[in-house]
Amino acid sequence: MNSPSQTQDETRIRQLTETFEKATVRKDLDTIMAQYAADVRAFDAVGSLQFKGADAYRQHWQNCFDFCQGEGYFEISELEVNVSGDLAYSHFLSHCGGTDEKGDMQSGWMRGSRCWRRQDGDWKVVHEHFSMPFDMASGQVNFGIEPEPRAGIAS
Repeated sequence: MNSPSQTQDETRIRQLTETFEKATVRKDLDTIMAQYAADVRAFDAVGSLQFKGADAYRQHWQNCFDFCQGEGYFEISELEVNVSGDLAYSHFLSHCGGTDEKGDMQSGWMRGSRCWRRQDGDWKVVHEHFSMPFDMASGQVNFGIEPEPRAGIAS
């Protein structure tokens, strides 16, 4: 059973994740970056193999926003949060994309995980990992893959 502090911490991380989700749609870089520790290590689905530190990751986020000129789309589902003391982790599925030059929405599903550390009275992301499944035979990313319906939940 979760203690009251674990429940409060889980609620806070869920709130921060919702803020992240909304800020990503708005392309609000300052709000996004406020969630990361200065020493964040990130493995993103695009770009470099890894990003070391908030400055490098900020530049990556800016490059992504510059590339995706049109309206953005970012939705998190199946969020799970686990807290133990001053460390926590969360994982989720994210459906993200944006409009292309014709105004058509291009999107796909990714997997996301975040490791959190309590720092200066709040939670900061110290590690983040986004990935997309790929077909081993062709080497191509599976852009069309979608989550399986969850038992008891209408699709």
